[in-house]
Amino acid sequence: MSNLSRYEKLQKLRTLMKQFEIDAYIIPSSDPHMSEYPPSWYKRREFMTGFSGSEGVCLITDKCAMLYVDGRYTVEASSVAPPEFQVHEVKNSFYWHIVDLLKTSKFIGNLGIDMQVTSWRVYEAIIKYIKEAEETSNREFKVSLKLLETNLVDLIWTDRQSLMVSSNSIFIHGIEYTGETSVSKIRRILEIMQQEKSSILTICDISEIAWILNLRGSDVEYSPLFASFLILQRFNDEKNKPSTEIPYKIKFFVDKMKVTQEVLDYLYCEFCKNIQIFPIEDFIKELKSTVECATLSFSNDSMSKIWLPQSECNLAVYNAALETIKEKVDSTSYPCGSIYELFHDTKLSSHLLTKMSIVEYFRSKKNEVELDGMRSCHRYDGLALSRFLYYLDCSCMDDSIFNNKMTEWDLSEKLYRLREEQPLYKYPSFPTISSIGSNGAIIHYRPSEENSKVIQSTMYLCDSGGQYLTGTTDVTRTLFLFKNNGSTRPTLKQIDSFTRVLVGFIRLNKTIFPSGTTGGDLDIIARLSLWEVGLDYSHSTGHGVGSFLCVHEGPYGIYKTRDFTKSLSLEPGMVLSIEPGYYEVDNFGIRIENLVEVVAVETENDSNGQFLGFKPLTYAPIQKELIDLSILSYDEIEWLNWYHSKVLENIEPLIENDLEFLSWLVAKCAPITKELNRKPTPQTLYQ
Repeated sequence: MSNLSRYEKLQKLRTLMKQFEIDAYIIPSSDPHMSEYPPSWYKRREFMTGFSGSEGVCLITDKCAMLYVDGRYTVEASSVAPPEFQVHEVKNSFYWHIVDLLKTSKFIGNLGIDMQVTSWRVYEAIIKYIKEAEETSNREFKVSLKLLETNLVDLIWTDRQSLMVSSNSIFIHGIEYTGETSVSKIRRILEIMQQEKSSILTICDISEIAWILNLRGSDVEYSPLFASFLILQRFNDEKNKPSTEIPYKIKFFVDKMKVTQEVLDYLYCEFCKNIQIFPIEDFIKELKSTVECATLSFSNDSMSKIWLPQSECNLAVYNAALETIKEKVDSTSYPCGSIYELFHDTKLSSHLLTKMSIVEYFRSKKNEVELDGMRSCHRYDGLALSRFLYYLDCSCMDDSIFNNKMTEWDLSEKLYRLREEQPLYKYPSFPTISSIGSNGAIIHYRPSEENSKVIQSTMYLCDSGGQYLTGTTDVTRTLFLFKNNGSTRPTLKQIDSFTRVLVGFIRLNKTIFPSGTTGGDLDIIARLSLWEVGLDYSHSTGHGVGSFLCVHEGPYGIYKTRDFTKSLSLEPGMVLSIEPGYYEVDNFGIRIENLVEVVAVETENDSNGQFLGFKPLTYAPIQKELIDLSILSYDEIEWLNWYHSKVLENIEPLIENDLEFLSWLVAKCAPITKELNRKPTPQTLYQ
């Protein structure tokens, strides 16, 4: 990425900070689209630190360099960050910790942020934390926010432009996979815009744009996305028109070099003259022009709102829209202050709609074609993973896996090759977490070919997934790699921890809940068995998953602390993960993960409205030799036996001419029973 050492990068950045009159500078993980996984040319934090995790924020001053990460990445960040950077695990917001550090160090000066990679939500949070800190600082702390249109890291990242050149084109994702035409999706969005009295919807989230247009690309590793922006403008000269008659215009901003003639023909066929394609660099200019046009209708109450979703629109987008409204409506009645003051001016902000994009909600509820695709790809994915588990068992039986040559990387490559054999498979949905022993405690560990551990007889955690044209998969299995002679056994702590993770996994899978329940309401169910003995895990219990899109899809999920998910209840058609875990640093890690679909459930009493539950999508055996049967209830054992019967039911028809593998799968899916008397030592299947 660069010939500069990380120390040299830091020194050059500090020189630039002085030139721009900045005393502290924030480098977030985000890009202009607020992506969790940005295109390679936006990975500025990774360029500076070497840390490649999905979340983390840097703060640079003339005296210190800090890297803030959450609990998933503490171990990894500490191992890869250069000595010039101090790694801190955050318990609250990243930006609360940043402001707290500045306050503690009695900082007085300019704090620089790049408007294009800062969301409005983050901007407001920073201002709030600064105000709170200044009120209790006795004038020893004073921060002036400096909003930048230039990213300082880009000025030292000399070969960054070369990463933006891609030979891979955008391609059409057919109706046989999406189940709905793009124009139908636009009509649904227009209907909501009409209800919200919105004339413009600005979409910066690249996964939303891919979903709307039924297009896919390759700008983001492991996700079929392409850098782009989209503006949907609604024209309405009559009230209460049906959505099929509402006139509209789509402005699509993209690298035109990646748009083939086939894609152009498709878009013009789908939308006729209602779509215009612009270079991606023209987005802000055209946004201003579109907003300027919309201001002419602000006197008409039927369409007075410009929809800029807070979670995905960056500060530069808000600045462009607010400044244009201010100039074109009545500049004398608006304040001349900061963008923050403009946003909070009652008259000016009345023209903005900042709620969650309706596209996120529509995308989260898969249609029947998408669900059928997810079910299909998960069966084949389950076949690949089951073959991998079979390979591990066979390699343990003949001890070939313990030859002091086989590594975590080798196992990840084996699983990759097994997935490649499956129909409609494209590539992994994220880097495979193939981790032996203590590496399992690094929640998002990624082995490399040059630096990965040799396989030993101990705990092994494998978290992997695939992108298929029909859907996206994500699955984790943890197992103990037994030697053939029985000389190694899991510890009592490993057995107890694994069983408690499994109990939480089963309990949540079994849960039936009323319509209107959020993922946050359910999170505790997966943790209770661990809490009973003082254990817990620092990551979420579950996340949404896209359909040949992102393996992490928001904003729904099963989170303990993310308040913004509490407003989005779980509904039929949503697909999400259930993945409790436990991690003991420098020892082992445990996680069990399946994807599930939310389904309607019939109950004995139907007078209290609709009830929902989870239906497994993932089918692969769970290692029974690690289970302390005395901890599981009879109901939990019954569910595990039911699940394994479904594994066999879904995978067996896909097995051709391989009786040994089939016999192994039948044995791994055989039901287990529980004796009545609880034993003082774990009752496991290897005893």
